Amino acid sequence: MACPTVITGDRFLSRTLEHLDCQAQVIGSYGYSALGQPGSVASIVVTGLLTLFVALYGLRFLFGPDPLGRDAIYDILKIGIVLTLAFSWPAFRTVIYDLVLYGPAQIAGFVSNAASLDGSGNLISRLQSADNTLVRLMEIGTGRNSGAALGAAGAGPVFAGTALQDDSAIGYARLAFLSSTVGSLALLRLLAGILLALAPIIAGLLLFQSSRGIFAGWLKGLVLCMAGSIGLTIVLGVELAIMEPWLADALRVRGLGYATPFAPLEILASALAFLAVKFGIIWLIAKVAFNRGLPVLPVWTKEVGVTQARAALVQNIQAAPAYSRSRVERMSDSVERLIVSEQNSSPRRVTERIGPDGAHTEPQIGSQTSASSTSPGAARLGSTWRRASRISDRVTGPRERGA
Repeated sequence: MACPTVITGDRFLSRTLEHLDCQAQVIGSYGYSALGQPGSVASIVVTGLLTLFVALYGLRFLFGPDPLGRDAIYDILKIGIVLTLAFSWPAFRTVIYDLVLYGPAQIAGFVSNAASLDGSGNLISRLQSADNTLVRLMEIGTGRNSGAALGAAGAGPVFAGTALQDDSAIGYARLAFLSSTVGSLALLRLLAGILLALAPIIAGLLLFQSSRGIFAGWLKGLVLCMAGSIGLTIVLGVELAIMEPWLADALRVRGLGYATPFAPLEILASALAFLAVKFGIIWLIAKVAFNRGLPVLPVWTKEVGVTQARAALVQNIQAAPAYSRSRVERMSDSVERLIVSEQNSSPRRVTERIGPDGAHTEPQIGSQTSASSTSPGAARLGSTWRRASRISDRVTGPRERGA
């Protein structure tokens, strides 16, 4: 498929746009055919991914939990989608290719007709006509050098407030118009062609959870190309709706022999403004296409309010009847009360020992226990908390009481 050759002259802009559109179609269709044909690298990769997916699915039946019926249906659908995107050109062309490359022009045409932005002829011919009018205005000038219809005062005072020379301003305006139109359309069309060509490789990444994000990004890129083409076409229609009557009026005034001193800066300002609008709308549509969802705003609450709400909740739980509270709540409350009581009480240790005569001594508290344990009359290690009576007392005690 031979794309039209770009040459200099009256049809530079139209030939460039037609060539870019042709290149996008060629890259998308022939690139897909080259990657999706049997024996290609992409077909081998997709076949390997399908084999690995089926093997892992079989291992789930052997060693893992059996998949649910819903999971099985989803897996079958994923395999069908992968095979359709990777190896079925008629289905891929109907579902995705034509929608991405030809759908935006139809949708933008409906919107432009409803908004009365669609003038005579198609968009490319209108853009070329506007460029030719700029060139014609540059040729005849604004009347500065000839002083047309300015009277005896001449051209000096009238044009003293301009920041640029007439020829330079109109030249910069045409440069901004051509570069913004060609650059924005080339960005979207070539990106669409490259993404469509990579479909056989990207399709296999849908099978696994770890690589599914790349497939989602590929789909979002196609959405960007579609929505961006629609928005850019509408913006170009608005720009032409402003430029076409302005250029026609400027040529009419110059044809009547009058000067147009403000025309260069006006057309330059319009061209620069729409240059920013074209790339800005592509950036905004990219933000929309790659957005993950609505942001969740945090709830900002003062610390006092949080403390009061927590105290009210605890009070309501404690005031609830015992039968309405669960067993876990009652156990947690008991443990909490026990911990609080232990923390409030001072740690004290009371020990008791047996003196040399077998009599009980006074309880030793805190550090006194360690001091008494080091005294000469202290009990041996391990005799703490022993019973005061001896074995002979326990044996002879009942006989004496019997006697």
